Amino acid sequence: MIEETSPAARRATERAPIFYGRYELLSELGRGTSGVVYKAHDPKLDRLVAMKILRAELVSLDESGVGVKQRFHQEAVAAGRLTHPAIVAVHDVGEAEGRPFMVMEYIEGGTLADLLLGGRPLPLTDAVGIVVQVCAALDYAHRHGVVHRDIKPRNILVGPGVTKVTDFGTARILDASHTQTGTMLGTPAYMSPEMVRGQAADPRSDLFSVGVVLYETLTGVNPFNAADLAAVLYRIVNLDAPSVRHHHAELPVALDRVLRRALAKEPEARYGTATDFANALREAASGERRTWTLHAVREAARDLRRTRLLSRPARVAAGAMCLLALGAGTWAGLRRGPDGPSAATPASGVKREIEPAARPTTSTVIAPTVTTPVATAPTVRAPAVKAAGALHPVAATLQESRCLSVNALPFAEVYVDDRPAGYTPTACLRVPIGEHRVHFEMDGQRSPERVLRITARHTPDAPMRLSYDFNTGRFIEQ
Repeated sequence: MIEETSPAARRATERAPIFYGRYELLSELGRGTSGVVYKAHDPKLDRLVAMKILRAELVSLDESGVGVKQRFHQEAVAAGRLTHPAIVAVHDVGEAEGRPFMVMEYIEGGTLADLLLGGRPLPLTDAVGIVVQVCAALDYAHRHGVVHRDIKPRNILVGPGVTKVTDFGTARILDASHTQTGTMLGTPAYMSPEMVRGQAADPRSDLFSVGVVLYETLTGVNPFNAADLAAVLYRIVNLDAPSVRHHHAELPVALDRVLRRALAKEPEARYGTATDFANALREAASGERRTWTLHAVREAARDLRRTRLLSRPARVAAGAMCLLALGAGTWAGLRRGPDGPSAATPASGVKREIEPAARPTTSTVIAPTVTTPVATAPTVRAPAVKAAGALHPVAATLQESRCLSVNALPFAEVYVDDRPAGYTPTACLRVPIGEHRVHFEMDGQRSPERVLRITARHTPDAPMRLSYDFNTGRFIEQ
């Protein structure tokens, strides 16, 4: 959001301060893709504030029916609902001289981008501390229906003992038709692959951007940076980031595992929540020993498949070792018996301000669970079984599933056949062909249930659509 301006420009503003609404503009702090940010004084409350005013050239877009001013106001209101220690507070929103403005708390210090100038990485402890706070802010925002869509070092304010995320939601101000002068050219190297492809962004898109920020904070290098925009976008979609230890060999090996998952090309392969990301990062940075549960074995196997660096024999050997480790741990637990001491590993989670526990991570490929007897010989295969109008997971391949586009206002978890299936908005939730019962849940509220029939014609270009507005308690007809 903030980019440094020349000292001369600041001195000029300081020599001739002006009033904008009731606020006295003291100096210009910077310019971003959507607005100009000033240091200002609020005489009514006698305090310093940061005031963001929509850029004049964007106001003219309203004449073409783009509605930029209306969206600026809507996004400011959405950001104003967020109250969290790691989020810059919004104090006021209004309009003066035909241009909307947003008044935020003023933070002494600079941005994370300032700290990384010249490709200087931060110490591991500092980098982890900053990113964990960013995750805390995003976890809170995501659960309150706000997806940032423009996480980058310039939008992370770092002051003495404080880290705050700013500029929530403003990446939505510009239409795709205006990206050549907006967000696309401004911060391409932090965009998620789905955003590059023009698909809908959800909370996992923010987590990809946080992964890029973490990588750059640890190494001083953006993993997808290139000489031109086309090359940057190609790398984001097609190339995996190099190991952070390629830049600094002393970094813990476990950080590569965390970053591989955070920077996965497909949203479903990333961390389900910002809390999960933060906890994994803490564990990797502190060198805590990983507990080899069945879940951990599955995670390790998924990481191995995702790296695509191991040959098939090596993967088989690694899988066998994981199974042996799990078996040994289980045998030790059985021998210890009920009287043996239990090892309880405290999980340090991101602090949530009077909020419910995180929802479980779910897959976006939906199929009902049907118990199938284990085959007694390698040549025996379990047959596909139909249940509740859907296919058994063995047969529920991507070719036999189609797209369900779901959305909810302000934000919700979607359930298909009473099973959690992820969060809105999702442009293409893969659902097996057939009839399914769909509803939404948010903060204890539950929408009515809709019965939808997914057919072969519901492709990514023409999905079945379902939207619900919790504010009115009604489905949005499309």
